[in-house]
Amino acid sequence: MAEESYLQKLKDAIQIGSIPVKTRMAVTWFRSIVERAKIGLAREVVPMTLKIDAAKQGTLTGRLIPGKLYFFMYNPKHKSTLPYYDLFPLVLPIQKFSDGFLGINFHYLYPKDRAILMDELKIFVNDRTLSDMARIRVSYNMLRGFTRFKRAKPCIKRYLTTYMKSQFIPVTPDEWGPALFLPVEQFRKRNKMAVWQESKETYTAIRQ
Repeated sequence: MAEESYLQKLKDAIQIGSIPVKTRMAVTWFRSIVERAKIGLAREVVPMTLKIDAAKQGTLTGRLIPGKLYFFMYNPKHKSTLPYYDLFPLVLPIQKFSDGFLGINFHYLYPKDRAILMDELKIFVNDRTLSDMARIRVSYNMLRGFTRFKRAKPCIKRYLTTYMKSQFIPVTPDEWGPALFLPVEQFRKRNKMAVWQESKETYTAIRQ
């Protein structure tokens, strides 16, 4: 049997483009990672206070491994000049620096585009069984040009350690799918639909 794509998983779970904030699947999944971090979760909602509490209190790891997925709280250095930014990124780190890292923040894409990009990146997964050791072994140089992986272009962001407001909440490989579609993005200065549309315009302008 062929492996189910992330796009098909999205189609199976919810109607594309219509992900309600209180989607029970998303809430249940988020609660599970929080509970593993021994953080209390009182309500079946995903308000900003929960995300802050989960990130601040859930001292899961300070270690970042390229190729794995993480949630964390972030307050950008240049937020006053940025057109918009995400306070609660879902990032795939692709390159580490002494003062931070470069990563793909999936929140900058429509849910459908997140699924398509993740399906494209699956060729770089080192363990097809998606064990806890699985990583997406991709680098910026492998993406550069963005003709094949064009959806990654608007998602690549530089994150500085000094401006991290929490430790990292790791996402295990078997949870990559649910994590992609959690409605927990927290954009500032622009609403998510405007951000997603601008990202789409950016990657559709790339010539094949």
